Amino acid sequence: MKPKRKDLEKLIRSAKYKLITLEPSNVQTGKFKASFLQFDGYLDLFITIESLINVCIMASHVNNSNGTEDDGLDIRKTLQLANKLLPFDEGEFLDNVNILLKHKDSIR
Repeated sequence: MKPKRKDLEKLIRSAKYKLITLEPSNVQTGKFKASFLQFDGYLDLFITIESLINVCIMASHVNNSNGTEDDGLDIRKTLQLANKLLPFDEGEFLDNVNILLKHKDSIR
């Protein structure tokens, strides 16, 4: 069965406002960027976020504190960047797509 036009229009409207973290690169074909960063796609973005978090976890276990006010500043900045890269709007969009696809499959 063909997808309902109303569902397709809803998906297109949702994509316009939800898929904003990654945009096509104007430098390289097949690449995407988030501000000044470029990624091969969402999986590459997720792997980068995971790596940022893992580095912070490992760094927080190192006991080389010199007693300054800057202790943990790099870790906090890295975690803030990772937090900003998390594509929650895209996740909501993907959830909507998943619901539409499951609904389409149940109609068959």
